[in-house]
Parts: sequence; C-alpha cells; structure tokens
Amino acid sequence: MAPDEGAPGRRAQAGGALRGRAGQLGVALLVAVLGACGGSGKGAEDASGAYDPKSTTPWKSKSREQRMDWMGVAVFPKMRKLFLDQDSEKYADFACQTCHGKDMEMVDFKMPNDLFALSANDTLAQAKEYDEKTTDFMLGAVVPEMAKLLDMDAYTLETQTGFGCTGCHATSKD
Repeated sequence: MAPDEGAPGRRAQAGGALRGRAGQLGVALLVAVLGACGGSGKGAEDASGAYDPKSTTPWKSKSREQRMDWMGVAVFPKMRKLFLDQDSEKYADFACQTCHGKDMEMVDFKMPNDLFALSANDTLAQAKEYDEKTTDFMLGAVVPEMAKLLDMDAYTLETQTGFGCTGCHATSKD
C-alpha cells in the first residue's frame, strides 16, 4: 500500500482498529507524520536511508490529506537529511517551519512563504553573490530532490519550466 493512499481507508475501519503488520506500519507512519510537524517544531528523525517511499498518486492529483501525509513520510525526512548533511550546525533545528514559515498553519502551508526572497533580475547570479555555497547546494541537491518528490521535472534554463527556486522562494521586485 502506498503511504499516500492508506490513511482514509484505515480510519474507515470499524472502531478504527488497526490489525496486523499493515496496522503497525500505519501507526508508525502516522506517528512519523504527526511528529514531523508537531508543536515542538522538531521533525521526525531521519528515516530517508531506511525508507524510500514510492507514491502511486502524482503530487498534483493528491488530496490535501495525501499531501500532508506525503510531506511527513517522504519530503520532510529527505529534505532534513539533505540540509543536515550540508551543514549540521546551521540546520540543527530543521523543521517544517524552515521552509513553510512560522505561520505555516495560518497560511495553510502555501508556498512561497517567508523564505529569503530572491532577486527577480538575474536570480542565480544574485543568489551566488549573496551565498554561493548555499546556492550551489540548492541547485545541486534540493531542487532535483524536491522536484522528484513532487513528481515534477527540475527547472532548466533551456525550457524555463519545471520545479525551481521560485517553488519555495518568493522573488523581490528589484
């Protein structure tokens, strides 16, 4: 069963009882999802090495509930690992709010939110001038992995389409 398709069916079972190994997995996934964006702002510990979830429903076709589940079981663990591997001190407090902002619930997790706004003019050059190491990390690791997790192609300059910087960052009017 794909992680983004099981939750509604399980809740519909008589009395909400979860049975057997599938039920145990469901409980573990639910705990991970709830823990990923819980009240403390800390997320679930990295599970990306042990668990490589596959979704049978493309991101654009997922319901809100399926998107929330997918963020908890796939996106958050993968992104947390990438950011911690990049700079464990800088991103020690990596949480859902790191990308979605402190007001994530109030804005219903809409992106872009309150991340650093990128220059609308010569975006990559300006970003590299500001912080070349982070820009290279974003382009080389974050953008391709996030595109994959959202069932999209990564942005390319040739086509000027796909998931890229403005999938998460707003642009400033320079």
